[in-house]
Parts: sequence; structure tokens; C-alpha cells
Amino acid sequence: MRVLFIYPNIDCPPGANHGLVSLSGVLKANGHETRMIYACDAIEPVPTHDQIAAVVRDWKPGLLGFSVMTQQYPWACEVAKHLKKEFPDIPQVVGGVHITMVPEETSDDRVFDYYCAGEGEYALLELVNRLEKGEDTSKVPNMRMWRDGRKIMNPVLPFPSLDTLPPLDYGLFEMDKLLDAKKGWLSVLTSRGCPYKCTYCFNKEIVDLYRAEGGAKSPKEFLRKFPIPRIMQEIRDLRTRHPQISTVIFDDDLFTLDKPYVLRFCEAYKREHHDLPFVVNAHVQVFDDEMAAALADAGCMIVKYGLESGSNRVRREVLWRWMTNRQIQDSFEAAHRQDLHTSAFVMIGLPTETRAEIMETLQLCADVKMGRFRWAVFYPFVGTAGYTMAKNLGLIDFEKMKTMGNYFDGSCLHFTDEHDLLLVKLSKFCHWYVNALSSWPTAPAYRKLVEEIEAMDRETFEREYPRLRKLDRAMSDEYIEKDLTHYTQRYSHVMGVRSDFVKWERERMKKYAGTARNAYTLD
Repeated sequence: MRVLFIYPNIDCPPGANHGLVSLSGVLKANGHETRMIYACDAIEPVPTHDQIAAVVRDWKPGLLGFSVMTQQYPWACEVAKHLKKEFPDIPQVVGGVHITMVPEETSDDRVFDYYCAGEGEYALLELVNRLEKGEDTSKVPNMRMWRDGRKIMNPVLPFPSLDTLPPLDYGLFEMDKLLDAKKGWLSVLTSRGCPYKCTYCFNKEIVDLYRAEGGAKSPKEFLRKFPIPRIMQEIRDLRTRHPQISTVIFDDDLFTLDKPYVLRFCEAYKREHHDLPFVVNAHVQVFDDEMAAALADAGCMIVKYGLESGSNRVRREVLWRWMTNRQIQDSFEAAHRQDLHTSAFVMIGLPTETRAEIMETLQLCADVKMGRFRWAVFYPFVGTAGYTMAKNLGLIDFEKMKTMGNYFDGSCLHFTDEHDLLLVKLSKFCHWYVNALSSWPTAPAYRKLVEEIEAMDRETFEREYPRLRKLDRAMSDEYIEKDLTHYTQRYSHVMGVRSDFVKWERERMKKYAGTARNAYTLD
């Protein structure tokens, strides 16, 4: 059977969806055909409903499959309704994180024929096999559906073993386009699952779903790793097909969870891909000097940590993250001792968070002097503990929430007018505040800039924003030429990068500028 995937990734950074490449790999390994429509405005214009319908009409799939996050679900519903009118006999299935988090709520919409909760490789395969043979599909695992006015909620299968999954089908995506958009950065997974229960994330709720429906007896079953030889081969194959790959980012929720595995992985990577820099996600509570040394020796370029907040109260009461500022600083220092570039994820606009607590976060960044930090505004993903917390406090503006495509460009929570305006300013110039709090020689200049925007009301700030953006880049370029260290807004509008790294990266990437495909600018 032919399966056409439709993947909306609108108003978001481009990238391959690891769930979809796995789903496609399983289907292809079992004799089915797959194709995908990738709706990503960062790559090319989002296709219209009629353009999508034209692909369906031409390719004649037997099943339409959507994968969605919360912000993309409304778009997917509109497309599905349009296609159902023109192709009423083609069944539609939807899956992804949003469906997994709220399977009952979404299935009540009755837009799609099937709603797949959880990791759906073998559930989707069974659905496709049964549809192809004209068999009954009412008992397919993981699927929620309606039959004769009755909702059917089939329990999830156990988490699939990563040892036996067929090869991932990266060919589902136009990888050359993606790699060009990502400046040669390739995203790969070495594992699935995370043991932590952060309120803004979905891992705890996934485990709860599987335990409630008999798919898992213990949270430990959620934590799985791909065999190291398989990952090495996967990277070899991708490098052969796409020689423009410049960096591998291991996008696991937590790469450093299993220290023995990390040490074995580093040995294998050093042996087979020593010339290809890589990036990992770490946790400050599972990172030490030995691990840092192994990563550096294997060619690791960046270690990324979820710092989120510098306030002990916010971390414990709002985020359910139990580390201390001392642990955060020690972990970064371990990486810096090995000359590893470090990155921190920072979150603002959290429920009950005060201005003073936001400043604690920014001061911690200024003290740690990590290589870069990326800031985000808290978004209450439906089904998470953070969503429940914000909803119970009456903070969510549900109408605004419907219009938001990402968690960078504003908040759908409403605090006071003064606090809301602070979040707007921070979402644009968070790096100014950190620079102003730093001990670098550039701090006084940034303190003046912070004082300037702090004095502005919303109307003035919005009017002055274009000028301030130009000023920011001009100042930063001048400081870079003079080797004056500061955080500069590069690579993303929500990322502050140490200026000394920007100079180093420019030199590193010069060798990729010789071809049209890689003649891009880093800024």
C-alpha cells in the first residue's frame, strides 16, 4: 500500500522528524511505499490545500498519515477536512506528541479516521496491512477511532525495541534541502526516553499512559538505546549520500544518562568519524570530568544543558527540576576544562515566576559564561503538568494560544501588563540583559541599552525595535572585530553566542563555501 505522510512544521526551525523516518522505515521494510509532503515555511512556501490534494490525486495513496505537535494540530485538521471532502474513501490517521498527550480530547474531534497514541511503528504497520487486505481495523493497537457512534480506545503496544527496528528512512525527507537550511547540521538519535519529570515536557505523561494501558510495567522500559554499531553505520551511509554534512547533533533527550554507554560510544565515534564534529544534550546531574574528556577526545564540539531557570524556587516548585546552581556551574566548568563549547536552554515567562527570579536566571548565565544560550518563552503544552498548573492559575489566554506557532516569539500567558512587556523585551534582547550583568568590558554599553528599552512603553518599543535590531548587529560586529567578548545574536533570533566562538566558526566554515550548495552565511 502507498502511504502519504503530511508533516506540518510551520513557523518552526526545519528538521527531519525522527518518528516519521522510523515509521517509513518499518513500512518500507514490510513492502509498502511511502512519500511525504513537508509543510515547512523555512524551506519553501507552505503548500495550499489544493496543492496537497493534487499530490493525493496524482500518487493515489491508500492511507494519509499526519504527524503533529500541539501548535500544528489546527492546520492538520483543516487540511484533513479538505482532503476528506475530495477523497472520502481514503482513510486518514494522525499521530505525534499532541495525540499521545491528549488522545481522548483529540479523538473527540472526529476529524481523522484513526488517532494513534504513543510510538506507533508496529501499530501503523498493522493498520496498513489490515487496510490493504480489507480486514477489520477496529482492534489495531494504539488506535483511537469511532465505530457506529462508539469510541474505541485500543491500548498501546509495548515500547518497540530499538535493537530490532529496521533502518531509518531519511530519504522520506529531501535531506539536501534540510541540510542546506541547517548549515550542514545533521540530527541523529542514539536513544529514546528520559527519566526526568519536567513539567513543561511530556515524558512523564507518556510513561503514565503506557503503564495505565499495559504497554509498560516500569518507567525504565521507556529508556532504550540504539546499538552503537548501527549508529556508526547510519552516519556512514548518510555521509556518503550527503557529503555536505558538517556536524552531527545527537538530539536525544539526554545523551549522557548512561556513562558506560557514552564512553563506549566515544571510542567508536573517534575510530570511525573523528573528522566530523558532533553535539550532545547533557544533564548537569549526569556529567563529570571523565565524560567531558571522552567527549572532547572523540570530537565533540558542543555540550548542551537544560538550565531553564537560575531560581531554586522556580526549578523545584514550577519545573520539578532538582539540581542546584552549584551543580550547574560544576557541570559547565567540567566541560570548559576540556575546551568544550557549551550551550544552555533558558526559559522565561513561567507560572508564578517573578521579575527577580528571571534576573536570577540571567545572572547565572552571566556568571557561568557558557558558550551560548537559547531562550524560550514558556508554552503550556496540553497534557503536561505545566499546562495544568498554568490553567489552574488562570494564566492562559486560550485565544492567543490558538494563534501561536512556536514558543519563541511571545507568551500565551497573561501576567500583569508590566510583566508581559518585560517578557516581550526579553524575547527580543535577552542577550543584552546577560551582557549587562556580565563582568566583560562590554557590560557598561549593554547596561545603557537595557536602561533604554526598560524605559520604553510597549508602543515605543515596537516602534523602535527595527532600529534597535540594526544597532545590535552593528555594535556586535564592531566588538567582534576588536575581540571584545560579548553574547551576539546569531544563528537564531533567540540565541546568544559568545563572540569568540563566532570568529572561530567563521574560519571553520570557510572550507564549505566553495560550492553553491554550501555558499551560505552563518549569520
